Amino acid sequence: MKPYRKAPPLQYLPAFVKSAQLRSFKHAAMQLNITPSAISQQIKALEENIGLSLFKRSQRELRLTQAGASFYETAARALSAYESGWEEFCGQYISATIHLSMISYVANEIVIPRLAEFRQAYPQIDLIIHTSMATENLQDKTLDAAIRFGTPPWAGHDAQLICPAYAVPVASSEYVQQNKEKDKNWQQHSLIHGRNGFDDWQAYGEATASAVTSSRQLFFDSYDAGLCAARAGLGVALAILPISAHELRSGRLQAFADQPLECRAGFYFVSKPNDHKRKGYERVNRWLCGVFAAL
Repeated sequence: MKPYRKAPPLQYLPAFVKSAQLRSFKHAAMQLNITPSAISQQIKALEENIGLSLFKRSQRELRLTQAGASFYETAARALSAYESGWEEFCGQYISATIHLSMISYVANEIVIPRLAEFRQAYPQIDLIIHTSMATENLQDKTLDAAIRFGTPPWAGHDAQLICPAYAVPVASSEYVQQNKEKDKNWQQHSLIHGRNGFDDWQAYGEATASAVTSSRQLFFDSYDAGLCAARAGLGVALAILPISAHELRSGRLQAFADQPLECRAGFYFVSKPNDHKRKGYERVNRWLCGVFAAL
């Protein structure tokens, strides 16, 4: 049995790995922001500790010896494992930044008013809010996660249900009073659309087995703009619950239907898969589930 020999200090590994990758002490020093002499001293100390030459030095080229090439595999794996473990540790215990995308209505009406509660519950997470009506591809962005209204799966993303969604036709109380006799004869109403590329009124008609058509229609590129138009008495919009439940409770909008209709789509927490911020995602999602449940 060979006698145990203590492994060399980890502090020498960055200089060795970077020099092996760049084949230059000078370039390695620039990458690590130290002097070339410091790199040379660390490599010399490492070789003395191991008792083997790790590099073949010449004026033209710096090459690994056979022993150096073998040790490089061990050192590179060790550094990679340490860096990955450190990122995961930071995500769990040290301040982590999570960039979360959502539509502006959800940000302004739901999340931002309660952000102080989140910070108190999770002071180690810095939650950065991004607003967009587009369905963001998290893989191509600096974004980490999103609150998405829709139906999974979304390729390349993890999706966890925050809560189901319900649709209800709404208008201002003045509009409802003035158009009582029209009831749900949608042909006689101005129908308000609040999403580009998707006809929510058509989906509502299919789900309720009713003819939802009108010659008077208003189109907006955002959900909040559509509800703003409904509050202004311009027509009937489809409000999505629970995110707009407070609009009905406050009287800012009034429902045209007795019972909301459950949507095929729901609200989901969508994130990058197998990310080192996984623990942070779980905490954000848990908080969002509580927030949406209380709406």
